[in-house]
Amino acid sequence: MIIDLNLNNKNVLIIGAGIQATKKIKQLSKYKCKIIIISEEFNKEILEYKKKYHLKLIKKKIEDITFLNTFDNLFIIFTTTNNKSLNNKIIQWSKKAKILTYSTSDPKKSDFAFMSIINIEKLIQIGISTSGKSPIMTKIIKDKVEKNIKNIIGKNDIDNIKTQEFARRYAKRYIEKSTERKDFLYSILNNSEIQELINKNNIDKVKERIINILEKLEDNKGR
Repeated sequence: MIIDLNLNNKNVLIIGAGIQATKKIKQLSKYKCKIIIISEEFNKEILEYKKKYHLKLIKKKIEDITFLNTFDNLFIIFTTTNNKSLNNKIIQWSKKAKILTYSTSDPKKSDFAFMSIINIEKLIQIGISTSGKSPIMTKIIKDKVEKNIKNIIGKNDIDNIKTQEFARRYAKRYIEKSTERKDFLYSILNNSEIQELINKNNIDKVKERIINILEKLEDNKGR
């Protein structure tokens, strides 16, 4: 099962500040979460990220897991230390605390696996995963399929996603039942006039036409 977590304003703790931690910061920086990093030392790249992504850095030598009790409202913990025994203890603590955890030293014990993401126009995300078995092969497969997928999904698809987002938002104001809203959204895709306007890149007219259709539906209900 692939789940897209909402990390907006969530507290994310990264334990360790090496290569693996740096990679996770790069990935997490796109999601507007509050990133906390605890480590005895921080590399130059992480110090640069502190300013860019407003990271919270805590300088501390980690010898046991008692430090975890000082944190509140953690959503995810990433343990990236070179100490596998410590990483396992952090995983066990997190499971008892019901906090999602990812361990770079033992992905199989983690609560989730990282996917290699193909991102198209910041609207479509396609994830490729080997369930933590081989990050290298995940990247190789991603590189193989990315170009072909981007050739299949065109501008018309992107514009229809934006149109559907607008139509869906406005439909909630006029159509109460979810099944009827779904039918309405399909009708937008099958509306030749609207699709022609999309092809001509006349998005303002598309929005105007959608609102007109919804207003007519509302008028018909009142009769």
